[in-house]
Amino acid sequence: MSTKIVYWAPMLQPQKDDNWNLLFIEPERLLNKFINDTSNLEDDRIKKMKRCPAFTNLSRNTFYVENPIETEFNIDNGVNIELGLSYLFFCEEDMELLMTSPYFSETKHTKHAMIVPGRFNISKWFRPFNLEMMLINTENKFKIKENEHLAYFTFLTDEKVILKRFQLNETLRKIATTLSNVSHWWQNVPLLKRYDRFLKTKTNRLVITEIKKQLVA
Repeated sequence: MSTKIVYWAPMLQPQKDDNWNLLFIEPERLLNKFINDTSNLEDDRIKKMKRCPAFTNLSRNTFYVENPIETEFNIDNGVNIELGLSYLFFCEEDMELLMTSPYFSETKHTKHAMIVPGRFNISKWFRPFNLEMMLINTENKFKIKENEHLAYFTFLTDEKVILKRFQLNETLRKIATTLSNVSHWWQNVPLLKRYDRFLKTKTNRLVITEIKKQLVA
């Protein structure tokens, strides 16, 4: 099977004294977890799932991220909350990435909140995926347990995705931040037009050049 390399990093905000890298657990492949969790089961339906290309092709390129520590929020009239965890992904080859709630994982917090989903081309745009949740059926407090799955990142390709970690530098941070805020200064512009500008200004080449300097062994 052919592969595609996708580069990823935490979108860490600059801090005077702190570095919150410990909060960003490596994204893990959903198919591997399913195989490991069901390895002792002899159920024929499970065996069929492992052989089903519709399931394996999707779960092979779906990665989950975990909540690093138990988290509790006090809710004051809000309907959305944003976790302080944002992820950057970039690919040199054409690649769409979809972020969703962890629909195939056992979680408790999804009874009370759902990830706001999103999708864009990570070879033609460079901005973080922010874990923003829309609250439902919740009262004054909302809790997420440690290691609960927070979100799925599904790479929309039939080729196997290989993740490589890089460390964010100031150049990459500024590009990602500018593109995150693009709607403030370039309003009502569709994604296709944004992609075209990203490529015409060779911002994709600037990004990948910086990423390759920053790869984590």
